[in-house]
Amino acid sequence: MLKKQGIILSINDLGTGYSSLSYIKWFPIDTMKIYQSFTEKLINYKGDLLIVKDTITMSKTLNLEIIPEVVEHKKHVDFLKKQKCDIIQEFYLSKPLPVSELKKFGNVGTDFD
Repeated sequence: MLKKQGIILSINDLGTGYSSLSYIKWFPIDTMKIYQSFTEKLINYKGDLLIVKDTITMSKTLNLEIIPEVVEHKKHVDFLKKQKCDIIQEFYLSKPLPVSELKKFGNVGTDFD
């Protein structure tokens, strides 16, 4: 019913607080966002690397979009590309921008007006 109305559901901050994987069974989840504490030390800490890698694999198997949060370094982007992660959130390309600056930053249309 939710998808028919065009509503997209996401599990935010996967791995923290109330962000349980059991929601995948209960709701028509479209997207999972990996919490920043897993992506911050992605390359330097094997545990975080394995958690992110396996979460991406699981999400792709379930046909879910995966979004790692707070990706700041090229080595993180390179790793995530290798894992076939299509989307990253925050800081690598730019800090968060107001709409007026966003239009200057990239090839952005007028949908933000």
